[in-house]
Amino acid sequence: MQKITLCVEGEIIDDYPYAYLVTAPRFFGYSFNPVSFWYLYSDHKDLIAMILEVNNTFDERRLYFLKGTPSTEEQESSADTPCGRFKDTWPKDFHVSPFNSRKGSYALNAIDPFSPHLSGPGIIDNTITLSSSKAHAKLVARVFSTEAGSDPETLGYWSGLRFIATWWWVGFVTFPRIAKEAGALFFRRKLHVWYRPEVLKDSIGRRATKEESIIGSSFRGLLKNLVASSNLVQSIKYTSSIPSSPTHEYFTSTTDNLPNSKETVEFKILTPLFFTRLARHSHISEFLSNEILTNDDKNRTFHTSHPHLLLQLFKTATTPARAPTRNPSFSNRLGWRRLLWLRSRRRRPQVTQHEQQQVETTDIRHLGYSQLDHHVMEHESQAQGAEYTQVVTKILLSDIVAFGYPGILDAVLFILRVLGSYFLVIALRDCWRQVLGEDWTTVSVCHKGQDDAWCDWGMGVE
Repeated sequence: MQKITLCVEGEIIDDYPYAYLVTAPRFFGYSFNPVSFWYLYSDHKDLIAMILEVNNTFDERRLYFLKGTPSTEEQESSADTPCGRFKDTWPKDFHVSPFNSRKGSYALNAIDPFSPHLSGPGIIDNTITLSSSKAHAKLVARVFSTEAGSDPETLGYWSGLRFIATWWWVGFVTFPRIAKEAGALFFRRKLHVWYRPEVLKDSIGRRATKEESIIGSSFRGLLKNLVASSNLVQSIKYTSSIPSSPTHEYFTSTTDNLPNSKETVEFKILTPLFFTRLARHSHISEFLSNEILTNDDKNRTFHTSHPHLLLQLFKTATTPARAPTRNPSFSNRLGWRRLLWLRSRRRRPQVTQHEQQQVETTDIRHLGYSQLDHHVMEHESQAQGAEYTQVVTKILLSDIVAFGYPGILDAVLFILRVLGSYFLVIALRDCWRQVLGEDWTTVSVCHKGQDDAWCDWGMGVE
């Protein structure tokens, strides 16, 4: 990921042959790092750049590439105090705390741990200052060493065990500590809460859920087929900032009549929320148009370099009037029928300011399956179609009974399963009693004169 960041910034990776990372280690497969520091050194072993990897509690990330001017002046220093300093400031564009907006700026004042020329003792001392949009300092955070570090290569067996026993619990209590302080700020200090916006195009979105991954895979196949048969665009660079998805792919048109423009259309998915919103619409162009025309970047879920071409690509794709003539199984037909019924029962979305300016509106709920539905029916297997219908059905059903949150629907279904299992056990117990024709109870000893085989079953009749 750090190499990708350098490439995006137009940097040459070979210019930074040495790199060191300061982060919290992973214990028992878990770690949480509010911020990690990458120190990048030149061929002459001078600190010339840093990468700050900032994480929030919503599983989102932002990598800031900094090229501050490290201090080269000789300063008075002891054997354990390095003299090289690295300073830089940059605008804040990533949501970290609900008590701060996405506006403002950061300032970093860091000491080169290995100054001079990677020969220092490795003392860490980094100070980050958060300033408001009016240049008022709001928060100062400092990460520094309290004692000399230990080299893992020379760390003995018992020293390693002592290190693990001392620090294994720190990562697990980081989030509870954050929640505790957030509660104090909200209930005691009465601070204003800023709701989490969607990430911008330079940030990394959260991991996709299983349902979002299924819809995302189908959408990727649809986009690839549309570009291959289109004469509007020559190629599309499909990029996803979702960690579990491929970094980027190129979809190229295979038609003879290519457009005069040779530009590549960039299409970047910013957050997995894009796929759940997409599944609710019958026409993809309608959904993309609403996202593009909105002036609020807090809710935008994708970015494109050529909005007009992207909209035209999906508008020219015709949607069949009925489902394709295939021979699906009975369960698949039932799933698609259920999905069609839910699409026809959808509530009309809230009218936006842009839509209010339109003279004429048309209710398209009667048109049936969506463009993505038809793609899945025509080009994907029955197993993939069954997964897709199950996922989209849950999304549409949650709009009706769970305020649009599939997680609430999952919780309700889990409770219903538990209650159903409980009542099933009660019913089976009553049925067993009726079969025996008399009350029975479990016994732990055999009575005199009783059959040994009956005692082995552990049951007796009163």
